[in-house]
Amino acid sequence: MAPSRRSSNFMSIYGYDVVLGSIAAFYVFMVPFTKVEESFNVQAMHDILYHGRHIENYDHLEFPGVVPRTFVGALLVSVLASPMVLAINLLHLPKIYSLLAVRLALGFFILATLRFLRVQIRDKFGPQVEAFFVTLVAVQFHMLFYSTRPLPNILALGIVNLSYGYWLKGSFYATLRCLTKSISLWEAIKCCAGAVLFSIGITVLVDSVMWQKLLWPEFNVFWFNSVLNRSSEWGS
Repeated sequence: MAPSRRSSNFMSIYGYDVVLGSIAAFYVFMVPFTKVEESFNVQAMHDILYHGRHIENYDHLEFPGVVPRTFVGALLVSVLASPMVLAINLLHLPKIYSLLAVRLALGFFILATLRFLRVQIRDKFGPQVEAFFVTLVAVQFHMLFYSTRPLPNILALGIVNLSYGYWLKGSFYATLRCLTKSISLWEAIKCCAGAVLFSIGITVLVDSVMWQKLLWPEFNVFWFNSVLNRSSEWGS
């Protein structure tokens, strides 16, 4: 196949991804540093990548914050970024490059899930709606800027993108469609119960190791904020 034909085929398949990925990468390099809401996950990714199994050296044990936070998202991003960070360390580059690496890894994950959603939009509504969707994402600031910043909501955004994509695809057990009565109430209960038990099991397993005590962080947050009504201790 001629080079021009291969290039044309590549752009027809991945052109939108190149556009969105380029904009997200531009934001990474222009604004690489951390805002306060990202600090826990950035520090957690640093410790996972640089301290590894030596949890006694992790920052959160000395500075735990108001309530414990989950390591699950930081662990997943660290795994994605680890080959780049390994190369950075072998080249003896400054740690700022590792920060860029974890931001790019997170952005790759978010944009990969967004691509899945976009493909389902195209299949269900047509290429014109797909083009409008990509244009909307590209020209508005927040989506692509925050896609590379490890806020708790952004770490969950990938799952949300997959959920909406499966919803459009019509996969009953990947995303519940109770409001359209596509599955029975009993099937919905079983699906939700399985997802809840799996999610709680993962976070309790990972975070109990990281915090070195039996722990479900999100329950602690709920209890602290809603039951004890101590949310003002976060600051004002």
